[in-house]
Amino acid sequence: MHLGVDGCSDGWVAVWYDDSGYVDSDLYEHIEGLWSTHGDSAETILIDIPIGLRDDSNDKRPCDDVARSRLGRPRGSSVFSVPIRAAVHENSYEDAKSTQESLTDGSLGVQSWGITNKIAQLDTFLRKTEPNATEVIREAHPEICFWALNDENATQYSKTGQPAAAFWERVDILKSFAPNILDHIHDASINLDAKVGNDDVIDAFALALTASPETGPLHILPEEWPKEDSGDSTGLPMEMVYAYRSG
Repeated sequence: MHLGVDGCSDGWVAVWYDDSGYVDSDLYEHIEGLWSTHGDSAETILIDIPIGLRDDSNDKRPCDDVARSRLGRPRGSSVFSVPIRAAVHENSYEDAKSTQESLTDGSLGVQSWGITNKIAQLDTFLRKTEPNATEVIREAHPEICFWALNDENATQYSKTGQPAAAFWERVDILKSFAPNILDHIHDASINLDAKVGNDDVIDAFALALTASPETGPLHILPEEWPKEDSGDSTGLPMEMVYAYRSG
């Protein structure tokens, strides 16, 4: 099984494929529930949440830096700055911002704070609950997936500035190698009884298709790890994966 997972206000949207194609979608309140359902059968789970974190530095993660460069302007701005580990485990924006500022020479933006709950949840799960899951659960970014599937061309339309155009642009990219994708997106969306946006579903499909046999082998950002960078002190991978079209 090959899953793509995107966070939403009600939890985690998951879409999955098997070797014959699209299978189903579902919503999970917690990452542990998703793993309980799919951990034994999943070959790859791609998730749009940062995994490897810094402890006391706001230095850019190498994968984020390369991703912004590949996407260019303006799409590179979709790659948010990732807070340090201590900040994501705080219970309020004020405390998280204070922690970020006390341990680094930077601060914490509201957009980054908005995903800290999901980062903290996954961080605890991978470090303490199920460390072996790092062999299956891997970080990916939807816009990098679209970039690779679109022959290294970043998407043109902003999800916030031009949401209708952005939706159909991304559908067209997926439809170019998965002809029935629109039917699958429709079925997946109807089945999700939660506060799930079109963007959440589309992004989950992009990750699921990237993980699936519908595309080529997975590649990693950065291609070469900077020698002077020690990465995540706990050993969690600090990377993003993506795939090109098959053949």
